[in-house]
Amino acid sequence: MNDDDDIDVLPEELELPDGVVDADQAVEVLRAWVADGNLQVIFDPETFRHDVSEWGRLLSDIAQHVATAVEMDGQMNRNEALAQLHDAFDLNMHNPDIATSGRIKGRTEH
Repeated sequence: MNDDDDIDVLPEELELPDGVVDADQAVEVLRAWVADGNLQVIFDPETFRHDVSEWGRLLSDIAQHVATAVEMDGQMNRNEALAQLHDAFDLNMHNPDIATSGRIKGRTEH
């Protein structure tokens, strides 16, 4: 048996965004994975404790980045992507069949 067989294979992670490593201050606020077809997320609920609506702004900013990337990738234009994202967001925000569960976990210092 090869020693490498005993090592757990970790899932592939995305690279850190430009500017994070050289920033004076940076904190990860959200991580999302699709694992065996299920969405798995982890975030710090205290990130915007002062104003929970900031989470809405964060999700909107993410949608803008996704639409821009989809256009850059040649999938569709930015406005089409934003319209589809908006429609899916509205549909799923009011879907009672979406089950969520979780617990509060701690931060990992590097």
